[in-house]
Amino acid sequence: MKKLFTIILLALCLNSTAKFRKMVEIKYQKEYGWSKYYLVEATFITGFELNRATGSYDYNSYSTYCVIWWGEGECSVIKLNYASCGYDAQPYCISYNSSLEGKDQNDTKWYICLTDYCY
Repeated sequence: MKKLFTIILLALCLNSTAKFRKMVEIKYQKEYGWSKYYLVEATFITGFELNRATGSYDYNSYSTYCVIWWGEGECSVIKLNYASCGYDAQPYCISYNSSLEGKDQNDTKWYICLTDYCY
């Protein structure tokens, strides 16, 4: 129940605090290889903003995250490996990359393509 409450709170707060959203192609690592790409809207947000939005200290304040909503109450929160936006996620700290990688809350590895040419 606590997890569901946190997801609902996160959804409500991201609508008002998220600084940068972008359509991306994303895939995840399976046991043998990678999934197909999925075209999704990604919300880029810092750990500081996530902690403030959820009223928790579950996220590293100095890290940048990518949140993907899959369906009602289902999301992946991906901690990005090499993106640092400080305390405020803005396009300039994400857009200079052509791709990003990270792991979600289940330790699944993700590849995020930010350009029109993904392979």
